[in-house]
Amino acid sequence: MKYTLMLVALLSAAACVSPETHRQVVGAKNALQAQIAGMAESQRMLSAENERLRNENRDLSGRALDASYIAEQKRKLADLLARYGEGTPSAQGGVELVSTPEGYAFRVAGGVLFSPGQNALTEQGKRTLDELSKQLIGRKIRVEGHTDDVPIARSLWTNNLHLSAMRAMEVANYLTGSAGLKADDVSLAGYSQYRPAVEGADDAARAKNRRVEILLLER
Repeated sequence: MKYTLMLVALLSAAACVSPETHRQVVGAKNALQAQIAGMAESQRMLSAENERLRNENRDLSGRALDASYIAEQKRKLADLLARYGEGTPSAQGGVELVSTPEGYAFRVAGGVLFSPGQNALTEQGKRTLDELSKQLIGRKIRVEGHTDDVPIARSLWTNNLHLSAMRAMEVANYLTGSAGLKADDVSLAGYSQYRPAVEGADDAARAKNRRVEILLLER
């Protein structure tokens, strides 16, 4: 009975609220809801802007690291070109640093590394690779074997492609073994006579084309 009387009193009080007061209350409620919605949208936009700034900061940090890396690589390349570049007196006979369509590569004359028709490294070849390995530590490289265009007649090798691949493998094995390069930094390929260093079928051209190239890959 007590609670029934209280409910009746509340209903009576509500009934006494004027239409103007009711409109004001509803207006205030709508304004508050709009303000809350605006604050939520502002919070969403602020969060999105913060995320954009974080991404931009990461990107700028990455670019700074890349710029530093590129500058360091350029310095190292300039040093290598000064020592091994085409037309400069090389510190090692039969070795030069050349520009190829895929980047710079150490070009090592086949006669420096191997005896004719063989894939076993000579002692001179090992000394040459020991010296070159100092310039290769920490780099990604691809060892590429090349031959001249004279077909193999009497040899252990089926053809020039086989010989070029085996020579590349021999150099790669030495670099990742005795010379201390990481195996996952070294890949290899054999190209036979199909990527000549120079055109021509005379002895000088063929001697130039019998070679191993060590391509300096990016990172």
